[in-house]
Amino acid sequence: MPSIHAALEWLAALGWTTALRESTTGAAMLQTAHVASTVVFAGLVIMMDLRLVGLAFTDAPSAQIQRRLFPWQMAGFVPSMVTGLILFCADPLRYYVNTLFWVKLALLALAGVNAIAFHLKTYRTADRWDEDPNGATAAHRAGAISLALWSGVIVAGRLIPNDWFNFS
Repeated sequence: MPSIHAALEWLAALGWTTALRESTTGAAMLQTAHVASTVVFAGLVIMMDLRLVGLAFTDAPSAQIQRRLFPWQMAGFVPSMVTGLILFCADPLRYYVNTLFWVKLALLALAGVNAIAFHLKTYRTADRWDEDPNGATAAHRAGAISLALWSGVIVAGRLIPNDWFNFS
């Protein structure tokens, strides 16, 4: 079985990944698309989370805001993930040894688990959040956790180019 490093070397040597990595404009345009789509996605998630924790948009029912924002959140999430994967493919050896890249991935995984749990369990009681303190507590907790995790994802992602922990 080949090692992960050999597979990453193979990926880095592909024509399109080399061209993208060495391009003066391609990588910059891809990074810009990644940041822009991440901002759209994260901004919409933060709007929902702020409603869940009761800090914003309190005049509207939480369930109504979630129903309206979710399709737009996914419209930001998909290009953010696609551009992120392409960025990784363009320079896999650099990212593989980057501690903050792994921190970002771990936080992304935790944020994903939180979102899945929210949609599979907590969101089922969304119509009662405004009347039921127990459902509202679970939604409040999910929103607070989401705010913390997505903030960490954004900070770690922004710090990836400045990985002070990379000793390789």
